[in-house]
Amino acid sequence: MFGWKQDIVILIALQAALGAAYLSRVPRIYVDEVWDSSLGYNLANEGTLKHPFVEGFGGMEIHFVQNRVVLPLVCAVVFKIGGYSIAASRIGSVIFGVLAIVSVYAVMRRWFGEKQAFWIALATIIQPWFFEVSRRSRPEIYYTALALVFLWLMVVYFDSGSRWTALLIGVFAGLCCLTHPNGLITIFSISCAVIFWQRTRPIGQLIAWSSVGLAASILPYIIYVFWAVQDPQVSFAEQMQIGMLHKSLLYGEIIRWKSFLQWPKGAPLAIIMFVSWIVAWYRSSVGDKTAATIIALFVLILSFATVNVTARYLAAVVTFFSVLIIRLVWRIMAGESVPLKSWYKSRLAISASIAIIYLSTCIGAIGLMFYRLRGSDFNRVIERVALVVGPESRVYGDPIFWVGHNQYQYGPWLIAYDFITLRQALDWAVKYRFDYAVRTAWSFPTPHGIAKPPQSMPKFRDDILCDHICRILGTRIDAFRDAYYGPIEIYKLDWDKLKQK
Repeated sequence: MFGWKQDIVILIALQAALGAAYLSRVPRIYVDEVWDSSLGYNLANEGTLKHPFVEGFGGMEIHFVQNRVVLPLVCAVVFKIGGYSIAASRIGSVIFGVLAIVSVYAVMRRWFGEKQAFWIALATIIQPWFFEVSRRSRPEIYYTALALVFLWLMVVYFDSGSRWTALLIGVFAGLCCLTHPNGLITIFSISCAVIFWQRTRPIGQLIAWSSVGLAASILPYIIYVFWAVQDPQVSFAEQMQIGMLHKSLLYGEIIRWKSFLQWPKGAPLAIIMFVSWIVAWYRSSVGDKTAATIIALFVLILSFATVNVTARYLAAVVTFFSVLIIRLVWRIMAGESVPLKSWYKSRLAISASIAIIYLSTCIGAIGLMFYRLRGSDFNRVIERVALVVGPESRVYGDPIFWVGHNQYQYGPWLIAYDFITLRQALDWAVKYRFDYAVRTAWSFPTPHGIAKPPQSMPKFRDDILCDHICRILGTRIDAFRDAYYGPIEIYKLDWDKLKQK
């Protein structure tokens, strides 16, 4: 649009600016971010890859062996330089968000030219899910960015046949697979789609040299895992949750897509996404078909391969939906292989309507997120808790409270691979004799979006260990309500009461 160099500068500036604004507050922090970034903290401060507060999940507290090591490594570097904070834990995601935008522009420039590449990259920047994952300390943006670099290298290879490019393809495939199990799904989907639609030369050399790069990138991890599982308390199968696929495939995917599309609020955008995917098969370019195939393969494989029905896993395909939506608008407006070729005004009205709906929906969602959550500073909650409990006290509570580990002693937090009784959980808690427990109205394994927290604390819940500990062993010494994180109570624990029970 302005020349590719100027385009890149503008896109980087937009993504970086949007990524940095209110970084520690928007979106609201939740457990998964603490879970992932704490691994980097432990790596930076103790030099070992193990979980600092989880206990009982396949020996994570001894050695962490999931194929999710890229984010901890990036966070470790950031924490070594600037120390731990919520914002620092998210800086890596902002950087990888920029990498994703540059990569998608590079690919689309080859497929559709500079003008469309610019608008596709811009449409990706303002996509609400891309905005959210590129600001969270979670692996989604890491494997999305690395997969887009992988895609660009694949396209370059079929143009050039370079062995060095093939080698780099293997390296980035390996790195992507070491971000999260979904990285493997993304790489497989892209590989199949590109080879099927865009192969212009034999793939023997590609397979040979990319295998070398793949081995070079993942071999250290494989050696580490074989070493780690020599400890009988470390279980690769338990940490990877092998055998725990959700029972109802259809029900699980309905939940995932309803959340992803924010149904019914996101119905207009959902319709545009669906139509763009269908139209991508009609008299379209190989670029359109490649993007549509990547989406189809990823969604299909994900439904069988994951134990988690979270919507954020679909963030990996929002870039390709952005491709198809911009292509839909462009093809209608230009009259490329679409009906109503001679009806210029009708085509202009339809394409403008699609663009306006997409733009208003995306900008509205991001604007609402900033408006609702701009004050959600979790450090305010941590400071209140730390003021009450003191620096030497051992605190039990939702894992999100690990954020305050420098101001008190947090955890550990029990995660059981198999079902355990409440009595067994209490026996575990006795070992640590926590001084305080922090009870919350909200549970933070889920991020809660832009929802407003409850006004009052619910009654003690039988299925939450923290509530049970507070009820039978605790005396409430402080209670407050944060406008963004809801009611919070702090209990002083007396373990002698357990003997009386």
